[in-house]
Amino acid sequence: MHIDFDYSDIRFYDDGDYAQVIQRLAYEPEMRRVVRFLMDGNIEDKDVPPYLLSFKNVHDFQMNFIIKVIKKVQKNSIEDLTSDGLENVDPNKAFLFLTNHRNIVLDASLINLVLYNRKIEGFKSTAIAIGDNLLTIPWVRDIARINKSFIVKRGLGVQEVLESSKKLSQYIRKLITEDNTSIWIAHREGRTKDGNDSTQAGLLKMFQMSSKDSFVENYGALRILPVAISYEFDPCDSSKVNELVTIANEGKYEKGPTDDFNSMFSGLMGEKGRVHYSFGKEITFDDLRALDDNIPKNEKIKLLADSLDHFYHKHYKLWPSNYVAADVLNGNKVFAEYYTADDRANFEEMMKSRTKRLEGDIDQLQKIYLMMFAYPVKNRFKDDDTYQFSF
Repeated sequence: MHIDFDYSDIRFYDDGDYAQVIQRLAYEPEMRRVVRFLMDGNIEDKDVPPYLLSFKNVHDFQMNFIIKVIKKVQKNSIEDLTSDGLENVDPNKAFLFLTNHRNIVLDASLINLVLYNRKIEGFKSTAIAIGDNLLTIPWVRDIARINKSFIVKRGLGVQEVLESSKKLSQYIRKLITEDNTSIWIAHREGRTKDGNDSTQAGLLKMFQMSSKDSFVENYGALRILPVAISYEFDPCDSSKVNELVTIANEGKYEKGPTDDFNSMFSGLMGEKGRVHYSFGKEITFDDLRALDDNIPKNEKIKLLADSLDHFYHKHYKLWPSNYVAADVLNGNKVFAEYYTADDRANFEEMMKSRTKRLEGDIDQLQKIYLMMFAYPVKNRFKDDDTYQFSF
């Protein structure tokens, strides 16, 4: 099923767009701050435009500017960046990297850095799916699209959603199957805020809108490869707790005009401790046949979502902060072997510090804070009757 869509409003920028876009960015005042951050302030404002204009194309800009910025973020806010499962990623193939979602900018940026750090000749960066709600500022939109981000449109009417989803689905399939370009996309709309990673079936349904092939052929052609991302600490923890408490008490949370930008900035610059990426194996045609047992398509999609969640839950790297939170909520020390007394004291002090600045019942605030960190432990051991959880 192929429709000749015009992708100009969603595609990432290529070398044909580069000269015009880099010209805009070079003279954008906010880019001075980005360049000064990279250079530790050792650059004059007048030298920023010629510096940015020195990059000749998209690849040059990514390899010699974007990667350096992400490395600087890593140096300033990440204690250690580790990974496993890279042997599952054939550098000559394109994959649909489907990950859990914790950090607006870094989930995708760090997957590119991890792959770049393999030092494989001919490295091609991964395309990135990003919601247009995050791109309301023109220079942010420019730097995202020049960094191989394509746009997922939000807030559309019912009919518009259908057409937009078909276009997005076909664009994703084109990148994978025709352009041999890998893609990062989150397994759900919006970050997981309560710590309970859960794949949205609607996202998986969107993938299959671009093909009339069988379930197996449709999803197999996309070469889905799950990746579990784990952060020791969350620099956006306070804002997430505030949102969750508001939803619990009032039924909904209305975002302010600067909420998304603030979350992007805090997620980039705030302390994250250790970060780990666990790359799974490609979901093969044989794997999909095992799900394809003459059951309705919606049930197959649910089974696929469940299998992805099983991977995220089993491969999320659990940190002392996660185990401490689980024990505090359970009122015991079942997981005490996984953390020290200092780990527990430091985590409890961090929780008190992050929640005392928020309005509301302190017990409710702290319980929600603890659950954010404890849920990955519950998900890891939920099938093991040895462990009981009170939350």
